[in-house]
Amino acid sequence: MTDALLEGLNEQQRKAVTAPDGPHLVLAGAGSGKTRVIVHRMAYLVDARGVAPETILAVTFTNKAADEMRARVRELLGDHASGVAVHTFHALGLKMLRRFGGDVGLESGFTVYGNDDRKGLLRRICREAGISEREFPIARVSQAVSAVKLDGLDGLEEREERDSHFERVVQQVATRYQGVLDAHNAVDFDDLLLKTVSLLECSSRAQSFTERRFQHVLVDEYQDTNRVQYRLLRLLAPHGRVFVVGDEDQSIYNFRGADMRNILDFENHFPSATTIKLELNYRSTGAILAAAGAVIRNNASRKGKQLTAFREDGEPPEIYCADDDRDEARDIARKLEALRRDSETAGAAILVRTHAQTRVVEEELVTRGIPHRVLGGLRFYDRKEIRDALAYARLATNADDDASFRRVVNVPTRGVGQASLAVVEQAATKAGTSLWSALDDVLGGELVPGRARLGLTAFRDIVATLRTAAQSEPPSRLLRRIYEESGLTADLERDRDPSLARERRENLDQLIAAANEYEAGPAPSLAGFLDSVSLLTDMDTLGPTPCLLMTLHAAKGLEFDTVFMAGLEEGLFPHIRASGSVKNLEEERRLFYVGMTRAKSRLYLSYALSRRFSNQASSRHPSRFLEEIPNAERGGAAMRTPREGTRIDGAALRPGVFVVHPKFGDGKVVDASGKGPDRRITVIFSGAGRKRLVAKYAKLEVIR
Repeated sequence: MTDALLEGLNEQQRKAVTAPDGPHLVLAGAGSGKTRVIVHRMAYLVDARGVAPETILAVTFTNKAADEMRARVRELLGDHASGVAVHTFHALGLKMLRRFGGDVGLESGFTVYGNDDRKGLLRRICREAGISEREFPIARVSQAVSAVKLDGLDGLEEREERDSHFERVVQQVATRYQGVLDAHNAVDFDDLLLKTVSLLECSSRAQSFTERRFQHVLVDEYQDTNRVQYRLLRLLAPHGRVFVVGDEDQSIYNFRGADMRNILDFENHFPSATTIKLELNYRSTGAILAAAGAVIRNNASRKGKQLTAFREDGEPPEIYCADDDRDEARDIARKLEALRRDSETAGAAILVRTHAQTRVVEEELVTRGIPHRVLGGLRFYDRKEIRDALAYARLATNADDDASFRRVVNVPTRGVGQASLAVVEQAATKAGTSLWSALDDVLGGELVPGRARLGLTAFRDIVATLRTAAQSEPPSRLLRRIYEESGLTADLERDRDPSLARERRENLDQLIAAANEYEAGPAPSLAGFLDSVSLLTDMDTLGPTPCLLMTLHAAKGLEFDTVFMAGLEEGLFPHIRASGSVKNLEEERRLFYVGMTRAKSRLYLSYALSRRFSNQASSRHPSRFLEEIPNAERGGAAMRTPREGTRIDGAALRPGVFVVHPKFGDGKVVDASGKGPDRRITVIFSGAGRKRLVAKYAKLEVIR
């Protein structure tokens, strides 16, 4: 069977699979078959080396990855595979603590607190300590408590801007939180790692068990491990028979606590280690791989690999310079339509740096009826802050909209609970009116207590003000008024989770940008804008082969025939938060590299000269990462700019040339007369028919 196990492996993979006992670092480049190597390594140990299956441990990060690994080992080993232990880090910790937890003070039957349980306990502790959740949101406190537990205050300082008051609050909450867990015989997910480390440091029973049980330890995605997981690995494998697989060029989770030093310093941690590089990429074409390699070589913090492509060179990545973000979205949609005509099964993904970027792309895909799905997040118009703002806007046009009334009567929190809302509902039912119509009677009759009464009064006044403003103000200005009058903006400013607050504010700015675009059309009105949004949100965008729209972080580990990377501009990608920090800039470059190497056959990169944020269009500059792709790796002429045909005019707008118009779509020039900017051309558009245009006003782009 040994020959069968090695059959089909390339030279580098075979070297890793058959490596002798000892510590080994396998640097597995993108698309180089890392999971295949881990699985075949386990099977080889059993079949060729006679290692007992039950003495092999493989550790990974997600249940999905663990399930896949188990299935593939089973294919190779059959019944023998049942003895091999494949766990996530947390599942392994739980298994150890269930067996030996008494040695670190846990009683049998201890409870594991999930994320909701954890937040609920933290919320109660903050309330009892008089800590305002408005000032210190639970999500931020929870993340900080985890940083304190896993890394101490040093780890917290790496993730937060220096805030001594916040640190003191977190330390106070963390101490109380851990005390409650201990008193209730409970652990959280951080404890599954920390207490397992403590167990293996102090318990001779646990040490003896692991030394007998885990003779060979393999770790997947080693670049994503944190310092506690590294300590756990050292304790699990005092014998030094460790086999870790990872890629420092794909380390993109520093914000979650991943520490790239674990993989960069592996040879220092294990002085007798050997390093094996998997440098044959089976996923991407040679042209895509060459461009990605040219970018990542600009990072200093890397071990260094020179990937080569198993596949043919293929087409170089195409870089598109759009007029603005709407033009960028149209270009993506046109290419997707062409792909769908060529092949119904072609897999495609649109990758963006932030969630807020999805709005314009989503609208263009919906308008053109292109099946798509947002992966790892909500569609733009389904996000809470967007739905809240739109609910206020609907009340401004129709105060009798009970669904919108219910949604935002206590958003932001103004003391109107379910009991008070029930009083309004009962009054409305009795009078046979809407909630809004019943509100004056409830307030006039003093049917609700003081705090709720104040909240309902404030809500009534806000909606009344918005209704008056809606009669004269355009949608974009009214939305800005909604943010201010309702308190949505102030609520975000009080949010002490900077990343979440920033993301939500970006989303609200994008809603104003959408309203501004709508206002460029004929006879704009608030009702018309809300109708256009309703059409977008009500359409079914799922199909048998949907294009996936996601952030670059969500794309890690996936692959697609075609990849679009949009919004590649300075300040957006690399993100403005990375400016001034070499460490953060290099992580942004790794993220860029990860996005490029998701593509198998086609890679489209785009940036805009102008992008709309809120009610302002700002000039943009191409990402420095685009400049790091040499002309040779992007086909020289692949970098193109819009409106090229208008600029070179007579040379480009001639019969037989294919063009695209921002309104009429794709077409072909069939006639042309005159010279210079007044040149008149006739174009037959696929959807709009024959049009007679003047070159200087046509806004045509030459396709080919």
